[in-house]
Amino acid sequence: MHERRIKTYFKQQVHTILERSVAEPDGACAYFLDHEPKDEEILGLLASSTVLSGSLPEDSSFPTPLEALAALSLTSRAEICRAFRKELKAFAKSVAHA
Repeated sequence: MHERRIKTYFKQQVHTILERSVAEPDGACAYFLDHEPKDEEILGLLASSTVLSGSLPEDSSFPTPLEALAALSLTSRAEICRAFRKELKAFAKSVAHA
C-alpha cells in the first residue's frame, strides 16, 4: 500500500475515533480536551483503536496498524497528528455549542 493511501486511511480513522468518542465520558475526546495531545499519544491511540475497530484495508501489505504507522515518513505521521488536533478542536467546539 502506498504511503499516501496509508496516510488517507489513518486520517479517516482520526475522524471515526473522535466521532465515536464524543459520547463517551471517558473517551479520547474527554481525555485530550484537558491537554494538548502529544504525537506519541495520537499515534498510539490510532494503532490500538484501529486494531480494536477493524483492520487495515484488504490490499494493505502491513499485517498490523502499528506496522503501517511505523512505515510512514515522519512528515506523514506529523500530518496525521495535525489532522487529529484539528478534528479534536472541531469536536470540542461542537460539544461546547451543544
